[in-house]
Amino acid sequence: MKIGILGGSFNPVHTGHVNFAKQAIDDFGMDKLYVIPAHMSPFKTDGAPAEEPAFSPEMRLMLVRAAFNGVPKVVVDDREMKRGGVSYAIDTVREIAAENEGAEIIFLIGDDSLAGLPRWKDYDELVKLCRFEAYPRTPESSTEVRRRIKSGEPIDGLVPPAVALFIKYGIRESEDAKIVAAVRSGLIRKEGFCPCRLPKLPEFFCPCDEFKGQMADPEFHGLCHCRLYLKP
Repeated sequence: MKIGILGGSFNPVHTGHVNFAKQAIDDFGMDKLYVIPAHMSPFKTDGAPAEEPAFSPEMRLMLVRAAFNGVPKVVVDDREMKRGGVSYAIDTVREIAAENEGAEIIFLIGDDSLAGLPRWKDYDELVKLCRFEAYPRTPESSTEVRRRIKSGEPIDGLVPPAVALFIKYGIRESEDAKIVAAVRSGLIRKEGFCPCRLPKLPEFFCPCDEFKGQMADPEFHGLCHCRLYLKP
């Protein structure tokens, strides 16, 4: 079995992340790709200390889930969010290796991060547990997305459509963790259909057409029909 890991800040996730993930799954014959947003990255890509995030950890995780919904063989994994603190690759790789005994683990990394790899925590052990595959930088970047958001410029095309909607309308997840867990498990069971009465188009997996209409209504503030998302 071949298992991939794509980690990072995803601050925010952009179209390049999704396109590369799809390509890597095909190129390396992966059976599964874990996409894992870091709670707090120890380094930026240039090796400097991580900057203050533009999006909260919870928001970054929600946007990653929206971006990768419906992508075959991708599992959005929140273990680093649950772990809290600084996210180190070695901790995650150890866990995934233990959970998938005998699997070949492929860790995907940007080619601009290769030079800094030896500085990663427990690097000597890390390279024994997984192999690294580098990918080139894409025209899209989280830095450019944040710059456009700050300046009020459109981000369409730089991020997946659902992500653009979430950012535009300030959508958040419900604060009721039990409801969120129930809805999310329902989405998985129904293979891309909302656990309420409404099917969703793949590119707008969440929110559904009904909630998209409510988002466009300036008078509407509240939860979507299945109570997963909230328009402030």
